[in-house]
Amino acid sequence: MNICKSKHFLSTILVVVVILTLGLVLSACDENGVVVMGDISVPNDYSTIQEAIDAAEDGDIIVVSPGTYKENINFKGKNITLTSTDPENPEIREQTIIDGGRTDSVVVFRNKENEEAVLTGFTITGGGGNREMLEFEVDGELIDEAANYGGGIIILNDSSPTIKYNTIVKNVARRGGGIMIHDSSPILSNNIINDNTSTGGGGGLFIAQSSAASILDNEISFNIAQRSGGGIAVSGEGIEPANIQGNRISGNRAENGGGFAIFEASPNIINNNILNNNSYQLGGGIFLVKSSPLITGNDLSDNQADYRGGGVVISYESSPVLEDNIIIGNRATAAGGGLVIFVNSNPRIERNIISDNRSRNGGGMLIFDESAPEIIDNEITNNNAEGSGAGIYIVFASPIIEGNSISKNDARRDGGGIYAVDESTVTVSKNMFDNNRSSEGGAMHFSEGSVLELSDPDDNMYENNVPDDIHVD
Repeated sequence: MNICKSKHFLSTILVVVVILTLGLVLSACDENGVVVMGDISVPNDYSTIQEAIDAAEDGDIIVVSPGTYKENINFKGKNITLTSTDPENPEIREQTIIDGGRTDSVVVFRNKENEEAVLTGFTITGGGGNREMLEFEVDGELIDEAANYGGGIIILNDSSPTIKYNTIVKNVARRGGGIMIHDSSPILSNNIINDNTSTGGGGGLFIAQSSAASILDNEISFNIAQRSGGGIAVSGEGIEPANIQGNRISGNRAENGGGFAIFEASPNIINNNILNNNSYQLGGGIFLVKSSPLITGNDLSDNQADYRGGGVVISYESSPVLEDNIIIGNRATAAGGGLVIFVNSNPRIERNIISDNRSRNGGGMLIFDESAPEIIDNEITNNNAEGSGAGIYIVFASPIIEGNSISKNDARRDGGGIYAVDESTVTVSKNMFDNNRSSEGGAMHFSEGSVLELSDPDDNMYENNVPDDIHVD
């Protein structure tokens, strides 16, 4: 009997231990998602975050209490969770600060960490970038370039961490002022990436040679790049395109590509709000060079270029698909308030609203230099040109313009709807030209040397264009 009682007693102890263990595991987060305990606590167990990381093993949770931690940290290949006490609470995030002290990147992932390496709930600030030799694709060739990369966070060498609910602010680097992603596939979601600076490209974020990086539902605002990509720069690509979706990209500035600059890459740019960005030269919202991304469902509004392409610039053999976007209220000083397409570029522009854009010439769109876009089923309305071509201005190019509603565009000089010059050949069919205004050619003006190709009989519709429908010099 005594033996039986001992066994019963030992069994009871084992059950209690199991229950307590399960209770501890289940108590890691409360019902509101607030982290109440972890495997390791900072500063209770370790005074610095890096000491805690060094002591951790895969699967561990490190919980960091509010405070300012002046250090630069490296995950060292460990698939662990590093979290504040309440990652989704902006006040806790604001109070839990990792400050890099203007030296090196604040956070480093470079040892093939996977999606179970999680950084969440911090303010990442004061980073100056890591000195690295990284490879980039330029004109189809790979080149190595040494510089400081990734002021706030740097992600290298086929790493794919999860970075969510952080504020990355006031970091500086040559490329990737806020974050640098190179040859890696992270998930970045629900972060605030604000007020970072790049002396080269990618004020907020730089993505290079990376396959299937996911940039989802972030706020990327008020970043500055002295060269290209105030908000985001993308260069080269991996096996699969990056997915940039659901972000708010606003108030960023750069020489080219205030919101985005994309070089020799084809990311998916889907359902973003790209607003109030500014470029000193080309592409207030988006600037493409030798790139063919899918750009769909975005709101591209109120961007500005001090030279050309207030909304979008498509250049140098680019062939993107732009469909179902709103391109409204953009401004360019010289030409192409809404869009500019040039140098042998052949995009498909379909089912977009291109409205209330303004420039000296080509209020809605400028097409030139041997480009041959397809412009199909768009609403091209209420655009304004101080010179000619309020809707579309065409120079030495061969677009197909089909099935569009081209209405209420106003040019002070010639071609309210379309203006073509310099050996352009333009195919125009099945469009509705309505209430466009100019000094000559209310709907269309074709200067000497340009060719208007119409069906026989003409299958376009014309109503109330002033002073006339078609003027040919």
